[in-house]
Order: sequence, then structure tokens, then C-alpha cells
Amino acid sequence: MKVTGYMLREAIKQHGLRRDTAAQTFDGSLKAFPGEEKPTPQSTVEQFLASELAIAQLQVAQMHYNLAVTVQVGSETMSLAEAIKRVGGEGRSEKMWRSATGGKKDRYSPGYGEDEIDPTRVRSKATITVNEAVKLASQAGKRAGVMRAAIATANAKEIEIENVSPALFE
Repeated sequence: MKVTGYMLREAIKQHGLRRDTAAQTFDGSLKAFPGEEKPTPQSTVEQFLASELAIAQLQVAQMHYNLAVTVQVGSETMSLAEAIKRVGGEGRSEKMWRSATGGKKDRYSPGYGEDEIDPTRVRSKATITVNEAVKLASQAGKRAGVMRAAIATANAKEIEIENVSPALFE
């Protein structure tokens, strides 16, 4: 069957909703008033397990998809799977550099005074200028943005994945 990354992601989300709904209704299916019509606990668990199976099958298809599709990030070609794993680190490095540009803390902020030794008032010195930290944060943000854009574009690519039932997408 031909699929896109977006199709797989949406189908996984839909089956997750079905699974969560079955799990939430299980406790209520354990008791019933006389004459009350409710799903049985057995049917609720069957629905739960069917959703779990569908999610597992879709996630395996998603793994195949992510390994089969390649992306171009700058001068580097990599699998979509690698780009997905690396984009988080790029975003976190941007956040680290942004934190290095932080403004002055007031005395009520956590960490106030950590840069001085009280008896002699020896102060620590910055190892990087604010301008350099801003520049590095901007570079990291651009790298993360390029990677996110490559991932978004790659997820729209349609490829054939064997042994995927069209029923999983209903």
C-alpha cells in the first residue's frame, strides 16, 4: 500500500484514541444495574487489544517509512529516521545558547550570587559574550529549522510499504 508519513501518524493517533477510550470505559463495564445495557468487559478488552495491535502494525510501517525516505539537510543526506532523532538535539542546543544570553538576575532568582565568593567578592567572568551566544543561538535555530522543514517535506512523500492493511487507515 502507498502511504505517507502523515497518513501513518494520523492513523496511529486515531487508533490511540480508540485504545484510550476502551481503557477508560473498562472500569465502568465491570458493574451494571439490572436492565442496563453496557459493553461487556471482554468486548472492551478486545477493542483495546485490537487498537494496540493496529498501533503496533502502524508503528512498524512507520519505522519502515522513516528508514526508506531520505532527506537532504544542508549538504548532508540522511534517513528520515535519523533526521527525526537529531532534530531534538538541534532544538535543545539552540535553547542552551539562548539561555547563555540571559539577562541579569534579581536577588530573588534561583542561582543569584552563584558567580561570586562572598568573603573576597571575587567574581566569575563570562566565557562567552552575549553577542557570540546570540549568534550561536541563531545558527542552531537555523539548523533546527532546516531539519524540521526537511522532515515536514519528507513526511509528504508517498512510498509503497508491503503488508500494510488499508483497514488500518479507516
